[in-house]
Amino acid sequence: MLATAGLVAGIWVPGVAFAANVGVVVYFIAAAVAHIRARFTGQSFWVNCLGMLALSAAVLIFSFL
Repeated sequence: MLATAGLVAGIWVPGVAFAANVGVVVYFIAAAVAHIRARFTGQSFWVNCLGMLALSAAVLIFSFL
């Protein structure tokens, strides 16, 4: 919920949007590491976890470069 609030607040304050977006990317990196350490690399890992990581990383790259 805080990431959503940060991204919405970032419409008016660009630094907040960048920080929130970096936080979302770090969250999905941590989720991917946790999935790999738990050896849970089924279809839901590839679609959900890595898909959202790729999407959030793409938003970060295309929004701030």
